[in-house]
Amino acid sequence: MASVVVNVPYGGLFMPPAVAKRLSLKQEEIGWENFRLADPCLLGMLARACEAGTLEGGLGEKEVPERTLVSYSFSPLVADPLGFLASEVGDGAAGGTDGVLKGGPKGPSVIPRGASGLPLFDWTDPERELIFKKSALPYLAEVRDRVKEILDRDSLVLLVTARSYAARPWDYERDRRYPRPQLGIGALDGKRTPKGLSAFIGRTFKAFGLWPELDWPHRGAWVPPELAQHPRLLCCTFSFRRDLYMDEASGRIASCSEGLSRMLRTVFGLIEEELEESVKARYRRRNPPKRPSMVIKATPNPKAP
Repeated sequence: MASVVVNVPYGGLFMPPAVAKRLSLKQEEIGWENFRLADPCLLGMLARACEAGTLEGGLGEKEVPERTLVSYSFSPLVADPLGFLASEVGDGAAGGTDGVLKGGPKGPSVIPRGASGLPLFDWTDPERELIFKKSALPYLAEVRDRVKEILDRDSLVLLVTARSYAARPWDYERDRRYPRPQLGIGALDGKRTPKGLSAFIGRTFKAFGLWPELDWPHRGAWVPPELAQHPRLLCCTFSFRRDLYMDEASGRIASCSEGLSRMLRTVFGLIEEELEESVKARYRRRNPPKRPSMVIKATPNPKAP
């Protein structure tokens, strides 16, 4: 069996009062920074995609199982979980166990400045340690434990990290490309994200009428450092353009998000089927069927004297 685990590192907005008091921003500026960094609409859309349900097709109805979804409840202004892996744990090397793999996201564990360039925090080392202990570390441990639990049960697991980006480039962004692709697929080396899998995911989204692109705008992917050497764990990043499911002017989830959720539910199912076929093909290569013997054995005749 194969399973898809969906991880949303930037879907929360919770900010402890003690942290909010240290921010040198007005309330509307905090709202803008949160909107720039976090995306609760993406979390809501993916939560519907991971629910159990029934899909109707040409061959009748098909039951879809519930899929595992893990999300970070804190605002990235408190601590950036992916930045924590890169800067505090260490980015490690391909195949290493002490950090994220090469090609994964890199950034500060605590965002030092906002979009306007104003400094946000000036934490002491004990304060930073306390923040990480209560925010990023429990979240990363939950991702690790959930993935490990499924690996103990299933033969292959794909960890999908879901992110988003604006339909139009913001003023501070260096990449001024417009129009932007509707979907980005972040991949690692051929071991963690096989090229055949990346190509299959791209073809699947194209079949649904979307415009995907590889390693844009978010390159690479990440895995829990403790599972970086696990041979049956694959990973990739799905980055969604926000106008696919959100009204970017108001920041509210749009009615079209329901259609995207149904489509993703189907895509996850197709990916799992593709991974299961890969497992079966790998098993057949390792255990080829025995060739029939060319020797014809004579059978005794019971009527013979």
